[in-house]
Amino acid sequence: MFHKRRQETRKRSSKLSRLEELVLPNAKLKFCPDQLQNLNYIINKRLQQNISNGSEKSLLLAKSVSERLVQRLLCGAGMLDPRFSSKYLICNNQHKINNNLSNKLDYIVRLDCLSLPNLYKTDAKPKYSVTESESEYPAGFARIKLHTSTFKIWGDFTNSQGFFRRDKVQARLVELLAIAASKEVPTSPLYIDESVHCGVPGKVLDAFTLHNILKLPPDQHVYYGPGGNVPRFPDPRDFRLAIVDEPDGIRLKIEFLSPALSNITVDVTILVAIGIDCWPASTDFPNRLSLGHPDCLLYHQAAQTGMYLVGYGVHSSAWQIRMPAAEYAILSHYGQNSTVKTVLDMLYLILEDIDGSRISRKHHVSYKILTKYILVTALLEELEESSLGPISDMIIWSPLHLSTHLLRLLDKIVAKLQAERLPNYFFKKANLLVNPGHLTDDDFVLEANNVKSVVARLFDESLMSTKGNDEFNRIIQAQESEMILLLKWRDLVEGLLPPPGTRGRRFCFAGSKNRQEIAHTQYTMRQLEYIGMLLNRMLMVKQNIMQFDNSMEDFINSQNYHQDHPLEDIIFVLVTIMDQARDQYLSTATNPAIIKNRLKIKSNFNNHTSKLVDLMRKDKELLSLVTFEEDLSLVKTILKWLYRGMDQSKRYLGPILRPYLNNIFSSSHAISWHLESIKDRLNNDELSALGLFAQLVNSGSITPAQGLIDSVNKNWNWAKNMLTMVEKNTLRVIFISDRGKVYRHILSLPSYHRKSSLQFDNKTLESRNEKKEIRRQKTLPNRSYFNSILSERSEPNGDDIIPQHDHLRNDSPLSLIMSKKHRRGEHRGSGDIFKALTSMQKLSMFQEVASNLPADDRLEILELIQSIQTAKSRRSLAKRWSATLPQVNHGQKNKSPSNNEVVQKYTPKEESAGIKVTVEPKEKRPKEPVRKTSVLLESCRAARIREDSGVFYLNDSFKIKSLLSKSDSFKY
Repeated sequence: MFHKRRQETRKRSSKLSRLEELVLPNAKLKFCPDQLQNLNYIINKRLQQNISNGSEKSLLLAKSVSERLVQRLLCGAGMLDPRFSSKYLICNNQHKINNNLSNKLDYIVRLDCLSLPNLYKTDAKPKYSVTESESEYPAGFARIKLHTSTFKIWGDFTNSQGFFRRDKVQARLVELLAIAASKEVPTSPLYIDESVHCGVPGKVLDAFTLHNILKLPPDQHVYYGPGGNVPRFPDPRDFRLAIVDEPDGIRLKIEFLSPALSNITVDVTILVAIGIDCWPASTDFPNRLSLGHPDCLLYHQAAQTGMYLVGYGVHSSAWQIRMPAAEYAILSHYGQNSTVKTVLDMLYLILEDIDGSRISRKHHVSYKILTKYILVTALLEELEESSLGPISDMIIWSPLHLSTHLLRLLDKIVAKLQAERLPNYFFKKANLLVNPGHLTDDDFVLEANNVKSVVARLFDESLMSTKGNDEFNRIIQAQESEMILLLKWRDLVEGLLPPPGTRGRRFCFAGSKNRQEIAHTQYTMRQLEYIGMLLNRMLMVKQNIMQFDNSMEDFINSQNYHQDHPLEDIIFVLVTIMDQARDQYLSTATNPAIIKNRLKIKSNFNNHTSKLVDLMRKDKELLSLVTFEEDLSLVKTILKWLYRGMDQSKRYLGPILRPYLNNIFSSSHAISWHLESIKDRLNNDELSALGLFAQLVNSGSITPAQGLIDSVNKNWNWAKNMLTMVEKNTLRVIFISDRGKVYRHILSLPSYHRKSSLQFDNKTLESRNEKKEIRRQKTLPNRSYFNSILSERSEPNGDDIIPQHDHLRNDSPLSLIMSKKHRRGEHRGSGDIFKALTSMQKLSMFQEVASNLPADDRLEILELIQSIQTAKSRRSLAKRWSATLPQVNHGQKNKSPSNNEVVQKYTPKEESAGIKVTVEPKEKRPKEPVRKTSVLLESCRAARIREDSGVFYLNDSFKIKSLLSKSDSFKY
């Protein structure tokens, strides 16, 4: 059965490896394969022309100056009223494609005194409750009710019922911004208290980066300060400035009095928000996704980035729930030249064309309905719902199918506009196309016709003749080579699957003598590790669900769950998985018999799940377990009982669990080959080294220059980047250890010989100063996977037109480290094919595919492969040589030091940031028994604690535990 299924998957992937005609039912058009291929060429050419025409130095400078002006105004507002102070400025438009071409800037101002987590440990925790999903307000909104001390501070911004009013808060901030624009101070970032305000470029961050920074102690933070010998803020008197209070935020229109920038106008949108480090309870994301979904790990990681209650809309006391960090994490999973980002890029250009045509039609009124967020939502919905599997998705979303995806999305948008219904991606009950009141059905039909006209124009353009076009032929050649690589990768991964007979025994337990052990013994260690990561992230999301009253968390965490048997945690995970399998089965069923008997199927499934739980509670092997020391053993046990339940209840559990577990197995097998890349992105060694560097500078143990030189010798990337910045110009480095404690240091090199003053070993200097070669004229198209690999070795173009403020903002150490946590891959998936082939020692496959490329690019690819193989052979040779060295001190392994000797721990240079860590003598340490526990088990227990937190107090001796959030499958 499984051999037949693999043949069908193979046939479907082969079918998708070539273009086929596309029928658009809503636009009523049909594209042949040649037209789709012509459109691929047209799209790439259009985007390339747009980028080359839009990178104007004057526009980038105007936006940089505008951002510094916004920082000055917000610092002034925070100084006038400390309640509105914000330590960071959240950039809310960095996920947008081709942001350099737009004159718009979007920011979120986080009200620190109301947001969680607090900036500093000594800060008082705000007291308020958040109410979601009220019938009086639309979905995706919440109300905030202030309590006790928080009400005393913000009481003048509440209504008669005690709810926090976003309109009053926004109006007050507009007033403060206007007053700050009329004052002469602050004139320089040097006079700003950076512990509570944002005056330096290094603290202008995206929401994802800020979420991770707030989890670090303040004394581990390092930021880049402003450039120049005497840095100054822009003077508001040099601008024509308009500040408007609108329902969708604070709008600033900035015009320049300087003749050089007088023809540029920058539009700025500022949203007032309260950050909360929780995930909203009213959303079904990411719980609606199966564990076998190829992007399941990405979505669960995104769901741990918190949310913001944003002042947006027409309701005075309703705050919109937004997840900008989650959106940024999902979109940053794909690279700039990937098919996903290219489709979004083209959708934005089409929206600009529609808006331009709307303006040109003076005698025909057409209201703007489509927005960029609607287009992003349509794309995210397509990525989630159209997934077929890791390998199939990689092939389907290859550059060959670029035009197919674009046209399908446009056709679906037409249908959404005609139906006047597009659910919010996170809140399915919220409609992004809801009629605000002034629109009619004809307005939506007219907007749908605008999209249809774009599709019709693309149809006409696709009829062009490309015969003899060299650029078109190069794109065809690159796409064919990339498709060959994807198909070879598919064959390689599928060839590593177990034989069909063994797989049948594993899934069906047919003819097995030891049925309990087959399931987990057939999964590889890579698969088990990946599934363990999935379960861990799923449980972390559960324990991060927002509660009605955030003040309850102190009580919840004090509950004593440590004495519980690990069996209860195993049951919790198993029932959670089974409930998800049941819900997936019932929600996606198309069989009329299943739809008709949905309640009966659910009841039978719950009853047999309860029987399985009873069987687990009586199992002697499980009862004998004290704890799990490794995640893999816990994952094995969970899988074992899932397969056992499927085998023992073939009628009620089998039909639901079998396809679900089959999907988990096939998905985990394909993704497990990218496990090293996934773990590299989760690695925090760079962050730990930077934190240790900051702590030692704050304590006065070292100077910034000493720590920088030593960290460069340790080969830390943030240190090498910092040294590069110092070599270019004087660099201000900001350290903030606590509230009111800001330390500014200047790093510079002698002007007569900038490099000679740094005394570190020649090997490090030589390797660090190896400049990337400038690539010769490339023949591959820009949006080619092979070109992206080669571009990593070359110097980036266009750095000379980027303003200094933008360099300092983007390359600030914390921002630089957090940006490496995003995959930014060229294909759909969890890793990179080239890196996976390198780890699997299969670069010969890549070399074979590269033989089809043009001669110059083929030579560069071969040189890259040869350099990787040479470096690997050198490392292995050094490892073999080190193994032959005599092993001294083996006889002193258990020798105890004298009483007056202080034991010092040796830390490898990759982890120490150049600092020798002194450890206290063993006699001074408290001798407590330490029992190693599985990380997954701890996450499960924390999720159980969170789910058991629905407690209502009537008096001190009586409490009622709510069972509303409990699973239907539990038997009490």
